[in-house]
Amino acid sequence: MASKRHKRKVGYTIMIVSDSVEKNQKKFHINTGILSIVAFVLLVVVVCYAEYTTILMHGATERSEVYAGQIAELQKDNEQLLKDKEELEKQVANLNQTLSQKETQVQKQEETLQTTAEEEKMPRGFPVSGAAQIKEAGGEETAGLQPNEDWKEVIFTAAPGTNVIASGAGTVAGVAAEGDEPAGISIDHGNGYVSNYRNAGTPKVAAGDEVEQGAVLFEIEENNVEIGYSISRENEFLEPMEIIEIKG
Repeated sequence: MASKRHKRKVGYTIMIVSDSVEKNQKKFHINTGILSIVAFVLLVVVVCYAEYTTILMHGATERSEVYAGQIAELQKDNEQLLKDKEELEKQVANLNQTLSQKETQVQKQEETLQTTAEEEKMPRGFPVSGAAQIKEAGGEETAGLQPNEDWKEVIFTAAPGTNVIASGAGTVAGVAAEGDEPAGISIDHGNGYVSNYRNAGTPKVAAGDEVEQGAVLFEIEENNVEIGYSISRENEFLEPMEIIEIKG
């Protein structure tokens, strides 16, 4: 049987020589097997560290790409939001303009309605149901009913059988009838206008009555053919003939 040759293990000795006077020396004997193991471990550590670093860099790159995509998407959303904001601001401006125009129209309509309502309530009607003549103030006729100059009163003379009528709708504000003096009737038309009627006849309405235009206030007979008529607005007397609408 052939003898087996044993490989001689190679070892390494490290000597550390001091420069001091004592010239101390230290020797370290390193076995090649241990050296190989250490080298292998170091290699494994280096490889693992390199792999780990690669993984980290790869992950960081992926995250950077994801973040970049998210940032780009957010920027796109932001641009869209800015566009939407501009569009909404335009719509709001248009709506405000439309609302302003509508408010102006409504205001004009309200003013028109108010004016129309005032005109409808103005005592524009003729205060006599039939034909009548104006008695001139300061004329030769000194007898009978005389006009009150402070009221800008007009005196009409009408034929028997006609009536003194309300020149506009309203509420009877007062009825005055004392002794032989002509009776007086005042009608409040609800918009500052008040019409006043004087006649020697018997009043056909009472204070507080609601009357329509044309309602009979006095019946004209032989002894009360003259009618005093005046109009005031906010306690200021107006020229009746400038307000009365004479038809026919």
